Amino acid sequence: MPDGMVSRDMALEIDDLSGGYGGADVVKHIHCAAQAGEILCLIGPNGCGKTTLFRLILGMIPASGGEIRLGGKPSLTLPPAELARHIAYIPQYHTPAFAYTALDVVIMGRAGRISPFGAPKREDRDAAFAALDKLKISRLANAKYTSLSGGQRQMVLIARAICQSASIFMMDEPGASLDYANQQLLMNVTASLAEQGYCVVMSTHSPEHPLAIGHKALLMRGGEAVAFGRPTEVITPEILQEVYGIEIDVVTAEDRYGAKRTICLPVSAEPSPVTVQGDGRLKRGDL
Repeated sequence: MPDGMVSRDMALEIDDLSGGYGGADVVKHIHCAAQAGEILCLIGPNGCGKTTLFRLILGMIPASGGEIRLGGKPSLTLPPAELARHIAYIPQYHTPAFAYTALDVVIMGRAGRISPFGAPKREDRDAAFAALDKLKISRLANAKYTSLSGGQRQMVLIARAICQSASIFMMDEPGASLDYANQQLLMNVTASLAEQGYCVVMSTHSPEHPLAIGHKALLMRGGEAVAFGRPTEVITPEILQEVYGIEIDVVTAEDRYGAKRTICLPVSAEPSPVTVQGDGRLKRGDL
């Protein structure tokens, strides 16, 4: 299959997966799956196990039980070079030790195809430029990566994953450090990646993200799966309260152009009064 082309088969399967650190399971008996062309969102509060599950999928820590299959193959049977052709990691924060150009960072996605003592070839540079062009950010090719905004860095990291020719993109809370406009841009780009046939696994704190662009959602609490399925079926007030411990309404709103969106609204039966003190600071009830 030519680079950049992704088949619409089952990309990721997680079967009864458990694992953690120091012999203690942080993630327990997780079942989920995603096909090529789907976005799977992992949702849950801090400490629920999202990061540990990411590390298990990426092979950074060993599983104590269960199995991960990539493209139908057990991940443990894949050598590092082949693993890199299945799965790419897009971190939330990335600050390299040197002031590489954006093009240099994208070319790093070809590392699995370059010998340890080799140098990037013309075909590697061509693949990097093609990835930048696909995201319409080729203008950033010669810019210092460390000088880019958070949104631009995320786009460059996505280009690196495309250049890697992986079929699965692991995105770790990609919008956490972005302003509102860049978050919306990132959601649009992520949806576009799925339309092109990539499988995207994205961890997020916002239950609205899977409602907006997700095909499947895995809600976690205490290292276990609370619910897994289509976002409209599993992101409900009852399940959100079980996950986050607060009341949350799930409502549908219409924008000025008539498009409908489903949003989540925390419920506050007894709002704490907010007063302004003499020095201008806000004081909220007894908090």
